[in-house]
Amino acid sequence: MSRRQASRVVDVVEDVVIELSARRSRTALVVVAVALSTGALLASLGISTTASQQIAGSLAASTLDLLTVQVAPVDGESVGTQQGRVSGLALGFPEDVEARATSIDLVEAAGLSLSVDRDETTAVRRSGDPREIPTPLLGATSGFMEAADAAQRPTTSTWLLDTSQAVVILGTSAAAQLSIPVSDDPSGHQVQIGETSYQVIGFVDSGRIDLSTSAVIPYQKAVEAMRGDSRSQLTVRTAPGAGAPVAGVIRAAVRPDHPERVTSSQVASLSTLRQGVDTQLAQLAAWVGAFLFVLTCLLITNSMVVSVVARTEEIGLRRALGASRAGVSAVFWAEGLVIGFVGGSTGSTVGAVAVVAVAAANRWTAHIDPWFFVVGPALGGFIGLLASAYPAWNATRISPALAVRSD
Repeated sequence: MSRRQASRVVDVVEDVVIELSARRSRTALVVVAVALSTGALLASLGISTTASQQIAGSLAASTLDLLTVQVAPVDGESVGTQQGRVSGLALGFPEDVEARATSIDLVEAAGLSLSVDRDETTAVRRSGDPREIPTPLLGATSGFMEAADAAQRPTTSTWLLDTSQAVVILGTSAAAQLSIPVSDDPSGHQVQIGETSYQVIGFVDSGRIDLSTSAVIPYQKAVEAMRGDSRSQLTVRTAPGAGAPVAGVIRAAVRPDHPERVTSSQVASLSTLRQGVDTQLAQLAAWVGAFLFVLTCLLITNSMVVSVVARTEEIGLRRALGASRAGVSAVFWAEGLVIGFVGGSTGSTVGAVAVVAVAAANRWTAHIDPWFFVVGPALGGFIGLLASAYPAWNATRISPALAVRSD
């Protein structure tokens, strides 16, 4: 760089420092605006990355280790004729279906459940109260309760679901609707289901499956009420992340003679689900970033256009004294670059603090890459340069003669 070029650079820097110092309030407001916009953009990217990591972990812990198996009727053949009848009831699953499922490697628990249609014979009421409470009625085995991993009080009575006794486990919300207090000792409380009194033996809350609003009765009672198990489903809980491989063999294990007569829920691999989550969150962050990018550019442009108008006489004097168009525009380019760089640097800090705060509030693990603190200043500088384009060009169009004579 020649001495003359170096002198020009020094002059531009001095002009920028003088201008920014003379208009401190305006400069501070624009820097804050750039900091907030770049900080919000970086925060949205950081939060989306943190959220995707958390969602992926949650999927691995829940969605990917839970699948269901159901009976698939064959054309022209009822479910009951596929598997036979026991005591006049149409049965679609083998009697030892739970044992077959749990014999598979990586399967931790499996159990049957059957939703019972609500009518007069299955209406749920509190004993002594004629009013029906709209409570979903579910038949389940103890294996299903284990697979659902629901919080129970007490936990010692679940085995009664494998019998045909008139007992019921109430969801906490269902118990509240029936005005039955939730406690570790449910003895003495009964509910009326149809014409039969059921002894309350416990309470259940949400787990992998939400049972808080349901009344859970023995599975055999539900099969009798529905005259078969054609609508039953087998819920299988596997080791974390093993849902996909287990889903590939569960049908053959349950019905080795006719695996096509049962269907299993489709469980995507962790990488597929994570890629989908990342894509959706990245798109959201991109739209937010684009909006903030345009908004910041307009804000800086407007501020610098006002600055050009306020400095018309000064610019005209510079031109009259021999300053070139490039020299005049360089002042505005440099001013925009400095404002953008300072605002972007501040925005990186603001974004990082926001990511950590959101992660802490949700008990997540914050994920902040090192590039986070490089992108902020670079993005802020780019926004400043882009926003300076029109004001710099507008400054070069000012006529020296007209500017000097203007008031």
